[in-house]
Amino acid sequence: MPKTQDKKTIQEIEFKVIYSSRRTLGISILPDSSVIVRVPYSTSDKTINRIVQEKASWIIKHRAGMGGQNNNKLNRKYANGENQLFRGQEYAMSIEKSNKPYVRFNCAVIEIGLNNPDDPKAVKNLLYKGYKTEANSVFPGILEDAIIKHSCYMFKPAGLVVRTMKRRWGSCSNKGIITLSTELIKLPDLFIEYVAVHELCHLRHHNHSTKYYNLLSELFPDWKQVRKDLRKYVT
Repeated sequence: MPKTQDKKTIQEIEFKVIYSSRRTLGISILPDSSVIVRVPYSTSDKTINRIVQEKASWIIKHRAGMGGQNNNKLNRKYANGENQLFRGQEYAMSIEKSNKPYVRFNCAVIEIGLNNPDDPKAVKNLLYKGYKTEANSVFPGILEDAIIKHSCYMFKPAGLVVRTMKRRWGSCSNKGIITLSTELIKLPDLFIEYVAVHELCHLRHHNHSTKYYNLLSELFPDWKQVRKDLRKYVT
């Protein structure tokens, strides 16, 4: 189960550490400029401090770039050089003319090629196709990891659907089919994991009763804080 540590400060950078069963260390910056560092359970304070110090300039740069922006869709121009979120980090779009459309997420850059690179609507449509492709690749693994982590509960969803949802991050049908919004691929994996666990709990309690929240608290003790942080994002 994820474990959250009190906030720490290094080089005037305040950040929150979340320990989990992940294998690698990851740094995420939320739209309100707060910083989250996710690490494996065995990671020492010395290692965490060293990584944050090494990434200090990157954190400061990206935090400043997100200040006041709050990921507002109304400000998006889908133009070359504009930043877009992907798995909790800002990626700059590199758009070029290409007879064969493509989208590649590569080293903090989203490489996009299409026949009409100056058409914002076309760029957006292709970008979201790329998001959905990545979501279809990433989400099943995160859901399966959650099922394995909580194997004693014997969760058996009837299936997983990935699609864009305007008002919800996820859902669970009466038939046990879990749906996750493509929009989650923009966010840190912590939020994808939370929504996946949230919907798995609905396999036991298809409501938001006290029993439901008791189960969610057992599986994801930090759900209240994570839900609060998730609400800072605008889909």
